[in-house]
Amino acid sequence: MEEPRLILLPLGDPDPEVVRVIAARIETTLRVSVTIAAKEPLPPEAWFPDRKRWRADRILDHLAARPFAAARVAAVTDQPISTTKGVIRDWGIAGLGELPGRQCVFSTFLYRGLKRRDRATYLRYVGDLALHEIGHTLGLPHCDHSGCLMADAKGNALRSAAQSQGAYCARCARTLGRLRLRATDNRDW
Repeated sequence: MEEPRLILLPLGDPDPEVVRVIAARIETTLRVSVTIAAKEPLPPEAWFPDRKRWRADRILDHLAARPFAAARVAAVTDQPISTTKGVIRDWGIAGLGELPGRQCVFSTFLYRGLKRRDRATYLRYVGDLALHEIGHTLGLPHCDHSGCLMADAKGNALRSAAQSQGAYCARCARTLGRLRLRATDNRDW
């Protein structure tokens, strides 16, 4: 039996319907098989009590220490996440992906205000975010094209999401195509 190419791992209590929509978006856009794993609690070692949020880098460490039967693992949570950025010890973020690497984590938290008010926009934003972080794991850096899924949020995830065209720009799409051609089995993807 063929291994799934990507595992989507719900951490905490993300909305199951939202997780299914994200999985479908990943499958459609990247043309890969996605398996939604059973929901798990966030790793206790990632909790940052000073700011009452979860450290994304520690979540990635937690994922890296575990064996997964997939080339990539994308964790999704509904909780606030953060990392260190320069001299800022605890910088709130929407997501973090290894560049390149095997795992990423992203959070629906920053977009929660849209969930009831404009569900279609909310789902587009979180789908774009998932594709952005998975793009990092595939080796894509931030892109200077403002509408590209790989554009850097530059500290404002909501503004960046609003500017996104919901697709990779031509350059990033070509890079992804080259990666797909080099892949010889599921683990290489």
